[in-house]
Amino acid sequence: MALFKRKEPMLGIDISPSAVKLIELSRSGQRFRVEAFAVEPLGEGMMEDRNLTDPGEVGEAIKRAWRKSGTRLRRAAVAVPTSSVITRAVPMPADFKESDIEANMSIEASQYIPYPIEEIYLDFEVKGPSQANSEMQDVMLVASRRENVDTREAALKEAGLVPAVVDVEVYALENMYRLLIDSLPKASDAGGQISLAKARESLTALVDIGATITNLYILQGDRVIFTREQGFGCDQLTVRIAESYGLPREQAEQMKRSGQVADDFATMILEPFKQMLAEQIGHGLQFFFSSDQYVSGRYNVDTIVLVGGGAMIVGLDRVVADVLGITTVVANPFKNMGSAPKVNSSALLRDAPLLAVAGGLALRSFD
Repeated sequence: MALFKRKEPMLGIDISPSAVKLIELSRSGQRFRVEAFAVEPLGEGMMEDRNLTDPGEVGEAIKRAWRKSGTRLRRAAVAVPTSSVITRAVPMPADFKESDIEANMSIEASQYIPYPIEEIYLDFEVKGPSQANSEMQDVMLVASRRENVDTREAALKEAGLVPAVVDVEVYALENMYRLLIDSLPKASDAGGQISLAKARESLTALVDIGATITNLYILQGDRVIFTREQGFGCDQLTVRIAESYGLPREQAEQMKRSGQVADDFATMILEPFKQMLAEQIGHGLQFFFSSDQYVSGRYNVDTIVLVGGGAMIVGLDRVVADVLGITTVVANPFKNMGSAPKVNSSALLRDAPLLAVAGGLALRSFD
């Protein structure tokens, strides 16, 4: 398991229950460019509880995405789900070098990780001097079950690719978010300037709406301070279409993607579904604000940023904004990027929210 490393070009590959998303980025100076991308659907049963049930079949899907994209890169970064990873901030002596931290990782991890050490991969990131004790430094330990990592590496190898980095979805999204932060609406005082106190206490909610799972991330500045996984997603819209019109699931999914639906679809199914999604996001925010540290009133979520397949539902941002009274935007991390001539720019614009994790992984090439 290799986190926070490598400067050589890498593909970002996001393996979700519904699809494989692949993207290649390049950089000239401070400007990024999309060189290639592809989205390849995954069949039912290829993933269970975010784990790969058949790395061979998933590897074939990755291979199809690789060919479709036209990229020539072979090195790739993938991510394990945020919910499958245990992270702990651990104080260590300030004079510890990386080799010292590595030597002590297993000892420290045994106090926090509820699995045998031989069943997990460990990594760490030095966060900086401890604010509580000048003689200590804060080190973030990251642990994942070996099977979560091994199956993803096996799928990449099956596709003929080289696993270079196995990251965590939350860190990939943090990476992507840094490209968005300057373009987001900002709370300001009456003079139009951003108040320093306001900037410290204002928060952003990043909502990743997948097929079966929605992840809520609360960011302060560009760092995630809270995560919550909720069991709902766009798959519920497919189920509603199938039940309402008596269709097989596959046909209902095609209808959802193509937009070729019955006349009463918007009023009877789509609008109530968007309302439900907005309410579920609101429940997640209420859970966050019920914690003692971030009492509602002192801290405010000023902006909601939508990513994932659910963010592609037309008009969802407006419904969320209306229901929750919070400015809501659909993320496009590639808005200020160029693109190679072979890239379908209209397809990239359409799929941008879907490519957030993959884009964050591809950015590891430039860390």
